[in-house]
Amino acid sequence: MSGGGEEALEVTALDPNAQQQQHKGRRRRPQGWLRWGAPALIGVAVLASVILLVGAFKGLSEAACAMEPRALRAALPAAVPQPGDSRSGTSTFFDLAASGGSGCSYDGPPADGMYLALGFDEFSGGAACGTYFNITGPNGNTVRVQVIDACAPCAPGQIDLSEKAFSQLADPDAGIIPVTYRAVANPAVPGPLKFKVEEATPYYLALLPINHGNQLTKVEVDGGNGWQTTSRRGDGYFTADAAGGGPFRIRVTDLQGHVTTVSGVNLSSGSTASTGVYMYSGSGGGTPTTKKSKSPSPSVTPTPKRTLTLPPAIAATDAPNQPAAGRPDATSSVVAEPQQC
Repeated sequence: MSGGGEEALEVTALDPNAQQQQHKGRRRRPQGWLRWGAPALIGVAVLASVILLVGAFKGLSEAACAMEPRALRAALPAAVPQPGDSRSGTSTFFDLAASGGSGCSYDGPPADGMYLALGFDEFSGGAACGTYFNITGPNGNTVRVQVIDACAPCAPGQIDLSEKAFSQLADPDAGIIPVTYRAVANPAVPGPLKFKVEEATPYYLALLPINHGNQLTKVEVDGGNGWQTTSRRGDGYFTADAAGGGPFRIRVTDLQGHVTTVSGVNLSSGSTASTGVYMYSGSGGGTPTTKKSKSPSPSVTPTPKRTLTLPPAIAATDAPNQPAAGRPDATSSVVAEPQQC
């Protein structure tokens, strides 16, 4: 459990079979023309077409004006379950390797095998990646799982657990079970903040934050051209154009108000940089699996200001799941810049 506090939310179950098919009928068009009214009807049709075109153009213009920038939309995903909200549903289980890999672009499942796929709406274009949920099953047990994938066939209110997590809540032969699932604030994470790099050039940067715990609201980068707010991709990556060649400063903001900045980070395509820095105090530790508790969850206490003690260096490594701090070939220094949340 994290020292920063965690907040959970409880929910009630939905019936997974409450779906009905919708059948669309077709209307027949009137056959034939009125012998003497054809010219008049043609004129009316032309006028109606003009009116429709004008209306459509106006609607598109208003929609374009009302659209928020991509970065702002990415920072404000509305569908991801939040601490303080309630979600309910049922659960099935799946195997990540058999499903084609992580929709969050992780190299594999977490080491403890406890993971979760959310339906497309709650996955919210990758905004849920890396967050944690407590799932309570019909036997009263509660497990902690990390969101690493999206579930395409899941109906609203349905989630998909790893078989290991599912088996701690019910017999896998059950196939589908009622569950309550609760978003966790400030969860313990398995290691310090890391950045998996898909591409890093002076013209384009795509990086994936790992071990952030809470939902991220903003990722900013400065590779020599000044601070730039990235855009979130649907697979969990954050991208920026013309961010510079580095070394980089990276500033990460999460939903709980934590702001962490690391400096002197060397990023290279196909590597992972481990910073040795945690997003919030007390975030180190394992992933708990517990019996259902009647004790209330502690309230979230955001950390408004903090000072980080860092290892002397970090480096990019081609082993994404292994921290690079302290390696003999470490070449870039990291400096924590405490932020006022």
